[in-house]
Amino acid sequence: MSALLADIGGTNARFALLQDGRVTDPVILPVAEYATAEDAMAEALRRLGPATPPDRAVLALAGPVLVEPVQLTNADWAFSSTAIADRFGMKRVRLVNDFLALAHALPHLGAADVHRIGGGHPVADAPMLVVGPGTGLGAAGLVPSPAGPIAVPTEGGHIGLAGETVREDAVISGLRARCGRAGAEEALSGRGLVNLHAIVADLQGVAAPPRDAAEIVAAAGTCPVAAEAVTHFLAFLAGFAGDMALAWGARGGVFIAGGILPRLLPTLDARQFREQFEAKPPMRHWMADVPLAVVTHPAPAFLGLAAIARFSTD
Repeated sequence: MSALLADIGGTNARFALLQDGRVTDPVILPVAEYATAEDAMAEALRRLGPATPPDRAVLALAGPVLVEPVQLTNADWAFSSTAIADRFGMKRVRLVNDFLALAHALPHLGAADVHRIGGGHPVADAPMLVVGPGTGLGAAGLVPSPAGPIAVPTEGGHIGLAGETVREDAVISGLRARCGRAGAEEALSGRGLVNLHAIVADLQGVAAPPRDAAEIVAAAGTCPVAAEAVTHFLAFLAGFAGDMALAWGARGGVFIAGGILPRLLPTLDARQFREQFEAKPPMRHWMADVPLAVVTHPAPAFLGLAAIARFSTD
């Protein structure tokens, strides 16, 4: 079996091949530079240079996968499994939510692929949960069943954001005024950091230069506005992850993926983040036993995509 694997977000599309039981290093293409997903796939296949064309594909997409064509949430690409199969001569093309692929990856992550935050002990056969701020905010669960774990993609990134302090309430009010609704993704994503930065500048009564998410993270050590924006980002993320853990009964562990938090690990106050994750009275004792980790594997979705490809049948 030879399969094309893809992890496609609103900013970048990553492609790799599953051949002879191994996944190649991914090719990374900017979504904005290609008019269609098929154009990007053609370029990725050219760069990957398989000896024989792959006979199937599994594509993880950043958006709900309900009916085709599937539309990305934060980009203009649309996907039709039939059109892709016809263009590339494949016998099977499967479209899945990107966080469904990440959920399938959870059992395959080793100790070197994650950074643990605090204690907790995973309960065997309990649900596991992955959440992740990046271009958007994704969430999915991995639920045990007699036939094996079942990955459940969700749109949990769009639930309402909860504040724990008066200052956080003011930030949420600012999000509501700026975005129309204070959904979690409006704070916990790349554009969310930009929203928080602008709102904090207003609350502090200062003029801060426009910055993108990477620039905000870089400026957090010297700029009071960027520093407070990052502080709120981390507090909201810890609280969101804890709320999702309660909702899913995720005693198998909560994993934070996405491209933002790994960049913040060098300066993260792990004790405070864990405290904010657990601060769910009267369930603090329950939360204390839930393992929490940041996924540091460079391409975790491909672990899940490979597992899906191996178990897919014609």
